[in-house]
Amino acid sequence: MSYKICKAKNITEITITLCGQEILSGASYTIQDTERIQWGIDDQVLSSITEDIVQIGNDAEYFTSYSDQINWLKGDIPVDISAFKSPDGKPIIRTESLPYGCTIYFTCVGDITGSIGGGKVLEWDFSNSTDDITPPTGFKRKRIEWSFIDSVWLKEGTLFFHNASKGSYVDVKVVCPAGNYYYKNDGTPTYAEVDTVVSHYVNHYFFQGTCPMGDELNTETCSNEIPANYKFRIEVTVPDTDSTSNGYINFEMYRVRTEILE
Repeated sequence: MSYKICKAKNITEITITLCGQEILSGASYTIQDTERIQWGIDDQVLSSITEDIVQIGNDAEYFTSYSDQINWLKGDIPVDISAFKSPDGKPIIRTESLPYGCTIYFTCVGDITGSIGGGKVLEWDFSNSTDDITPPTGFKRKRIEWSFIDSVWLKEGTLFFHNASKGSYVDVKVVCPAGNYYYKNDGTPTYAEVDTVVSHYVNHYFFQGTCPMGDELNTETCSNEIPANYKFRIEVTVPDTDSTSNGYINFEMYRVRTEILE
């Protein structure tokens, strides 16, 4: 069952319009990742599902349960509860943070359109001006941005660095791109007029010296789902006298696939 594909099928005999998209009778519209939140909170879309005007599914099937349709539309994976029971009906207790239907993924690169991996390398080198941005007074700063073509759940990360001066630090953020939706802290869905930082989960993390084996940031759990096409941003800040330090970051995360198999 494809997790990425989300389709809305018009199951009436007339043309309908949802979220500005016209759908002919019997036709389907593929909802883009950038539209999922918008469709998932639209009252007309939700009522169209429960009134049997539109049906939500993917390339393999259209769901009959209203809750499964809405969950799929919002990006949740419908869970077959029998998967958590043994053949004799006893419940299976999972003591891991791996979301249902996902697999583990380690990477030092982002994705590119139509491919997993092959994107921006998560590295920096202060002997050059690559990825330089305007820094605070007395410092240099580089910004590395990338994205993934699937939703991901971040777990852990490892920071590798060489020749770092005292006072060096790193920040890691998640960014909702302009034109997409994000949720405010109170749960209100909000349209992003500009690129908007929605998570600053590594904040002013100091590092110094050389750590070729890596400084690992550990957690017992994982993040909430981060939508496909959201940006990730590393900002590395060092004293302005630094012209030799370099490093990279490895991320451990969960995603539904690590290769595109079609």
